[in-house]
Amino acid sequence: MAVKLASTTDVNSGPRTGVALSLSAEQQKLVDAHFKSHAPEWKEVYVEDSSEGAIYRERSWAVLQWLDELAVPPAHRVLEIGCGAGIMSVALAQRGYVVHATDSVVEMLTSTRQCAASAGMSSSVFTSFADAHRLPFVDRAFSLVLAIGVLPYLHSPNKALGEIARVLKPGGILLVTAGNRFRLTHFLDPWICPALQPAKHAVRAILYRLGRPRPEPAGMSLRLDSLRDLEVWLSSVGLAKVKEKTVGFQPLTFHYRRIFSDHTSMTWHRWLQWLADHEFPGIRSSGMDYLILAVKKAG
Repeated sequence: MAVKLASTTDVNSGPRTGVALSLSAEQQKLVDAHFKSHAPEWKEVYVEDSSEGAIYRERSWAVLQWLDELAVPPAHRVLEIGCGAGIMSVALAQRGYVVHATDSVVEMLTSTRQCAASAGMSSSVFTSFADAHRLPFVDRAFSLVLAIGVLPYLHSPNKALGEIARVLKPGGILLVTAGNRFRLTHFLDPWICPALQPAKHAVRAILYRLGRPRPEPAGMSLRLDSLRDLEVWLSSVGLAKVKEKTVGFQPLTFHYRRIFSDHTSMTWHRWLQWLADHEFPGIRSSGMDYLILAVKKAG
């Protein structure tokens, strides 16, 4: 899931246990509050004629294309974590799957039920309140799990992946997306570019010593990770990556402000996505999100 965020700061795990518990609870509150406040927008973002809409449609199409290629029999149970407005849950139900859709925000579950009812799919979509870090399902319950747009909002993605591995059957499939730390648009904006962050931190430290107050925290942050991080987490819980691609090229910015019109930004996204889909060096790994297909190892 994604709408416009207050901050796109890269968050890395690693604080000590007591502090981690406090930060985890606070992060979850911020995430839930964010999606609760943006719940009405979710039904619109996938259909609106905007660069955001184009990116999220592209991501959904890529997920469904991979799913269709897998040809998983409809008799298999499917779990969608972070169902949001229910767009993906309904698309799965329309393919004949019985979908268990979960979210940690009640308003999103309501939206999913409404979306399923409007599509005549209520009998195939079941919703339940759940935290991705503690899934309320028995071991080996599902043959297919989807977590699209979820990992960037989790305080402990490796723990959530462990829960996913637990509820997957051996040989079961995971389709998951993660925010790409090396997305092209961040490298082109000097205020966001990862390579320049150490220098920014150094300047801030100097200014603080000279008496300038530290800025207030920006609020909820979007987690961005490297493909290597994701591969290590997957392997650690018994999941093997089969393939990956990057999806989505956001509008160009300078100091967080858009440079071009939305129409030009949509053209930019489509052109770069075409290059990424055709394995163009440098572009193929620089989209907004990684889309990963992984399989649970037998045993």
